[in-house]
Amino acid sequence: MAERAQRILGSIAKHPYLNLHHKGAGNELPVKIHLNHSKDTRMKEEVVRHQLQILGFLIEFLQEAANVNWEEATLEQLCQEIEIVKEKWKGFKAAYQNKVKEVEVLIPELLKKIQLLQRKKTQLEESLQRYHYKAKQQQEEALQKQQQMVKKCQECQDHIQLLNMEVEKLEQSVDTWMRSVNKDSSLLELLRTLQGITLVPILEKELVLDLYASETLASLRVNVKLTSEGQFQIKTEDSMPCLPPELQHGDISHIIPVILELKFWYRSHGQLLAEMKELRDRFIIDWLPVEQQIILLKGSMQYTLHVEPGYPQSGGVKLLSAKGMKTGALFDHFKPPGDCPSLTAWLEYLTSTQYGK
Repeated sequence: MAERAQRILGSIAKHPYLNLHHKGAGNELPVKIHLNHSKDTRMKEEVVRHQLQILGFLIEFLQEAANVNWEEATLEQLCQEIEIVKEKWKGFKAAYQNKVKEVEVLIPELLKKIQLLQRKKTQLEESLQRYHYKAKQQQEEALQKQQQMVKKCQECQDHIQLLNMEVEKLEQSVDTWMRSVNKDSSLLELLRTLQGITLVPILEKELVLDLYASETLASLRVNVKLTSEGQFQIKTEDSMPCLPPELQHGDISHIIPVILELKFWYRSHGQLLAEMKELRDRFIIDWLPVEQQIILLKGSMQYTLHVEPGYPQSGGVKLLSAKGMKTGALFDHFKPPGDCPSLTAWLEYLTSTQYGK
């Protein structure tokens, strides 16, 4: 009988559906079908395992029964053996039911996890599609911008070529004009003799002039800058002469009368400016051209002097205030000796007198 049971177990083990590691061929099935198939397979495996345990118990029983003397066995012993077998059977059945419950509890959780993974897979595929669409759109925009830049560069290149042609024409015009200016150098020398003005160099959009007031005074060099808006600006190279505002800039159409007026202004103020230039190295003074005033600082004292128009030929110098006070009776005798003292005499007197200490 034991040999027959062994043959039955060998036949069962060779049956295809009892091979737990067997995998069928074919295309991949949906997840739900796989899950149901796994659930059914698991239940069948539990049943077969339980049956194999029973068969193993029967084989063991048969092997032991072959060695038992049944004639000597009593009814009480047989009942005990049957009770033992029943208890083992109940234990096997309870273990089987517990395993089935555990599988039933795990299956819903497994389904939830599979559904969550499926949703994440769908979200990932959608994100990937959006990324591919956005990347393609950005690539198209970059290509379009590149084409526009190439077009603009070509337009700039064409414009540069046109500007180069215009520059060449202007350079030719400038060369012609410079040759004409060089030919008229004798006329410029005559202008210096008659007008007291010398044109030194001619730069790009700039003229440099020397203004002569008299034979005893040095020339005043001014720079006349021409702007592209049709205006001119005049500045002196010497920081001492403070030109009137109306002689510092204006329209190009008025440049000739402005230069002539500037020459006459320097003729009337040249001697004063030359004197103040020497005095600035000796005293602490400040020149206010609009008010025609000179401010002298000596210690804690501050003197304000007024230079009358036409100085030194026809105008004089008067003391206006000391320490911010207005003129009064105090200033009637407070002046240098002489009828018409010069600016130098005034400054020397104020710095040497006791009122200036």
